[in-house]
Amino acid sequence: MKITKAETILVAVPFESGGLAPWGWGGKPSNTFDILLVRLETEEGLVGWGEAFSRMDDIALKQVIDTRVLPLVVGRDARQISQIKHDIEFNLHNFGRNGGITFGVSAVDIALWDLAGKRASRPLVDLLGGATTDTVEVYASLVRYGTEDAVSAAVQRAIDQGYRWIKLHDIDPLVIRAACKAAGRDAKLMLDVNCPWTVEEALRMDAELCDLGLHWLEEPVWPPENFAGLAAVRATGRHRIAAGENAGSLHDFVAMHAAGAIDIAQPDVAKNGGVTELVKISRFCEAHGLVFSPHCAIFGPGQIATIHLTAAEVRPPLFERLFLDFTAEVFGGAAVVKQGKLKVPTGPGLGVDPDPEVIARYRVA
Repeated sequence: MKITKAETILVAVPFESGGLAPWGWGGKPSNTFDILLVRLETEEGLVGWGEAFSRMDDIALKQVIDTRVLPLVVGRDARQISQIKHDIEFNLHNFGRNGGITFGVSAVDIALWDLAGKRASRPLVDLLGGATTDTVEVYASLVRYGTEDAVSAAVQRAIDQGYRWIKLHDIDPLVIRAACKAAGRDAKLMLDVNCPWTVEEALRMDAELCDLGLHWLEEPVWPPENFAGLAAVRATGRHRIAAGENAGSLHDFVAMHAAGAIDIAQPDVAKNGGVTELVKISRFCEAHGLVFSPHCAIFGPGQIATIHLTAAEVRPPLFERLFLDFTAEVFGGAAVVKQGKLKVPTGPGLGVDPDPEVIARYRVA
């Protein structure tokens, strides 16, 4: 099971988000969504697919993974998943315990688990203890709309498509209230504000929104590693606090819990260390009374891995899917939500490989 080839493939797929201005994430705005694939091939000819969290045609991140991470993978025994993960992290820890290096480690780890499932001729969920469900409940993760009319229309579209759980990303109280009014009794809402506020501002907004019955309040404090600030908001008892997509590993979740900062842990399989790390975080949550609810704003192998991780939980959490319409789906119909649900793939490994025609059509590098 020696790994003989390792490469990255960067794909950018166009999407429609409802007539909003394109996203920028600090760069040039674009209505495309990155899928940064890692492809591992073994001497037996098996291929495993992984994904690193990426945005905005991220050639720089691709180069980091190509030049720093993948050279430490070629020649290794693909069966040694935990050892390979540890060795990459240890050898590259001077380059940071979060960010690009960790995203690359995450992608490699996902691909190694895909290989493990293919080698065993079993779906990933079986390697994680077996499925407790054959479908996962999906929540529509809306973009930020900025106006009462636009967010109300988006909420109604999601409900019409069968979603009964919806996450908002708006930060204006009037817009948030309009969304809640539009949902009525047809859907339950959560709110992710993406770290916009000081602790003082977050406490004020926490009080202003407390009558809306939000299922959770996600990342209200800047910076995201201000666990004491998160704990101050959580201590009011007005909202359950969710966070974790910006964490680096299990140890960040241990620190969040120790600070009393979170009720809901949201690791991202393409950012926080792959399948191996999310299994550890899940077990930590189980032992300490936290809700394990992975973040999933990705559309490649990381998305599929998250479906398997979700289905392996005794009480499967809600599954996140950004509420976007893509020109093409890299997995065809396998990851298309129907009536608010996704089926758990049953093929070996991740259960589905990326469509080579979609990759060829939208490949950036």
